[in-house]
Amino acid sequence: MRWLYCAQAEDTRQVWFKRSIHMSETASKAVLSVASEGRYIIYVNGYNISTDLFSSNPRGAISVRDYSIEQFLNEGTNTIAVWYAPVGYTHRQLYITLQGEWESGQPFFFPDDTGWTCRPANAYTLPNGREVIDGSNYQSDWYDYDWKESSFLMSDWKSAQIASDLQPAVIVFCHNQAPGFRMLRILKHATVSQRGGTLIYDFGQPVEGWVRVTMRGMKKGEVVEVNGLRYVCKGGSDDQACRRFTTGPAGVARITLPANRSRSNITRVEAISVRD
Repeated sequence: MRWLYCAQAEDTRQVWFKRSIHMSETASKAVLSVASEGRYIIYVNGYNISTDLFSSNPRGAISVRDYSIEQFLNEGTNTIAVWYAPVGYTHRQLYITLQGEWESGQPFFFPDDTGWTCRPANAYTLPNGREVIDGSNYQSDWYDYDWKESSFLMSDWKSAQIASDLQPAVIVFCHNQAPGFRMLRILKHATVSQRGGTLIYDFGQPVEGWVRVTMRGMKKGEVVEVNGLRYVCKGGSDDQACRRFTTGPAGVARITLPANRSRSNITRVEAISVRD
């Protein structure tokens, strides 16, 4: 395996990878094989190809998954994009190949280590299950930012590097039917209270997953803390603070707003039950 990594990203920084491939004809079968020591989301031509919120893998092991993606491919130029989140420091960030058959019956194969570009994302995965999402870097919503689209300007992207001199590691082959992180239900809070500068939204039952907080009237750069998530507001239209690659106890939401903000800036608080 020739492992791709982003040399510009710090150890805790999440990374965006991207590659364009040219399909000379329509594919009747196409399998994307992905290996990583971290967590990730894969997009093909802007579509999330998995039913999971993000991939998961046994801690300390490399997960290998196959995805059938012929329904997402077009004849001509196609874009494969990966949002990667580290689980500990490693240069084994991404290994990915595409192989299959054209409608003519001829096989094709796109290798893992050519044409990939990358750049640090606007988010971090920190120790102890914490996460940071910085929406202030971009004028549009960080979640809808069109980095995964083929039309996106690539001037600040760099070539992905190939890792070398790596120590042996455990590899786990995961079936597509293996349990993953999926949204099970969304709960509304039962009670609201305040302790000092912290608002407490209680959902009345244990929940493992995410808290999603929607806010209005926030200014760019203002910081909101939600159960170990640090969210930097983008300002303008509604802000939404929600984890992306980490989970935690979500039966109670503890929200700390900037000193000049209040509960009136919060339009919705939800607990999202996620299973592993």
